[in-house]
Amino acid sequence: MHRNRRLLALAAVTAITMAAQITPSAAVAAPPAGGGFSGVAGDFNGDGRDDIVTFTRGPAADVYVALSTGQSFAGTGVKWHDYFAVGTETPLVGDFNGDGKDDIATFTKGASADVYVALSTGSSFVGTGVKWHDYFAAGTEVPAVGDFNGDGKDDIATFTRGAAADVYVALSTGSSFSGTGWKWHDFFAVGTEVPAVGDFNGDGKDDIATFTRGATADVYVALSTGSSFSGTGVKWHDYFAVGSELPSVGDFNGDGRDDIVTFTRGPAADVYVALSRGSYFAGTGVKWHDFFAVGAEIPGTGDFTGDGRTDIATFTRGAAADVYVARSTGRRFVGTGVKWHDFFAVGAEIPQPGILW
Repeated sequence: MHRNRRLLALAAVTAITMAAQITPSAAVAAPPAGGGFSGVAGDFNGDGRDDIVTFTRGPAADVYVALSTGQSFAGTGVKWHDYFAVGTETPLVGDFNGDGKDDIATFTKGASADVYVALSTGSSFVGTGVKWHDYFAAGTEVPAVGDFNGDGKDDIATFTRGAAADVYVALSTGSSFSGTGWKWHDFFAVGTEVPAVGDFNGDGKDDIATFTRGATADVYVALSTGSSFSGTGVKWHDYFAVGSELPSVGDFNGDGRDDIVTFTRGPAADVYVALSRGSYFAGTGVKWHDFFAVGAEIPGTGDFTGDGRTDIATFTRGAAADVYVARSTGRRFVGTGVKWHDFFAVGAEIPQPGILW
């Protein structure tokens, strides 16, 4: 195990060094202020298959959706909203009213820290100026989405990180997010750690995880009680998402518990998975794909086929704007060059699912 771990560390460092030598595309957007954010896919028409969405942001602030057919994403110029996530706002996805169709939210952050939601009708997102919260995810805090109390409606969380490392939650009422100062944890995702959300023990309530990355590459989890996150130093994995790898979450084997995945990107473009056992993540060097999310592409996760297992997607962006998917078999991701869309998330647009750190 120790020998394998050293070999993995060497491979990770090599991949990171080589990736740093790659000239980045002019279309690659820098991570948002505060470090970044990540989100998973949404089922916008409620058919059981996850779809993809892209936010142009800036002054136009258009939102386009391509629906999954189970074998591809259909639709290039299908605009679902024409003014949402303006400028450099942070867009995320969730089913905020619990109707089975995923909606979109945007966080202005900064001093105003407003949160707006546009609900899905199944063919568009309605509402431009519908403010669901007027002070949440202030400054450079990192927002996230999850159903933390298990009522079927997605809520919002924010991680202050840094030295304080507080975690606040505002629960969805179906038409707003309630609670500004509801602290659910007072020391989680410290410094520049990368936080994530998932139901890791399969109890129907979303929990939180944090990835230290770097050389230690520890993963900690705090489980939701429905009104708080319990546990500060509960380590679920001691070597995962090494260096500057990009971690994410999904139920890759379809057992009802969310697992973790990491993308090395760069020229190696390996993908590793550690499965949840309900109290820890099993597997250090379990490679599920050996060439996916190459270079500086943006990877993401979602159940695009609707079979109950989470798959992976990658967005090339730039001028080509291709989207590739590798399906989960429960033990690996199959397909390297399976293109599901040939023009989506153009230039520096922000796609979801997507990990930007």
